[in-house]
Amino acid sequence: MGGSERFDELTPRETVNYAGLRASVRMRFRFEMDGDVYSKNKESFKRLLAKHGLRWRGSLDRPFWASGTERVTAVFDRDEERDVLRSAALVWESAGKSRLLEEMKAWAWEAGAKAVEDRSPSAEDVTDEVEQALRYWDIVWKPNEDWLKAQGRPKAWIEADVKRWKQQRQERRRELVGQATD
Repeated sequence: MGGSERFDELTPRETVNYAGLRASVRMRFRFEMDGDVYSKNKESFKRLLAKHGLRWRGSLDRPFWASGTERVTAVFDRDEERDVLRSAALVWESAGKSRLLEEMKAWAWEAGAKAVEDRSPSAEDVTDEVEQALRYWDIVWKPNEDWLKAQGRPKAWIEADVKRWKQQRQERRRELVGQATD
């Protein structure tokens, strides 16, 4: 078919889906500390975030604070049995350095936390892959409550199975995010 020939409606057309534009490269700093260090200093940390206009936007599963230009994500490692925070990692993200970053570095130094520039992909960048992996994980491990009821399993046992699955799913999510961002 030459350039001057009439377009034939029966000619198959190729559909091309272009990937969306990636967000500009963002800076990230990671602040790592023991759980007791975070617990002792979390009120001053929250005041620092509020002072710079960051507000709570997350959930207990995915804690983060954000403003229009900056974001701080928290990853907590908890010992559920003893109800103790083992460690905390706070990740600051923005397009460029800011006063908040400098004040967070000072806060971390005073608290005894370790601050390092993080060059790995952000948790936000790997969310889709993590969610896909969790969907596959759920196919294998999520209890089928209806089937268990139909089999005569006691309600308390089913609830315990679901609770255990939720805890294991959270551990699996943390593990996947950790693998993807290392």
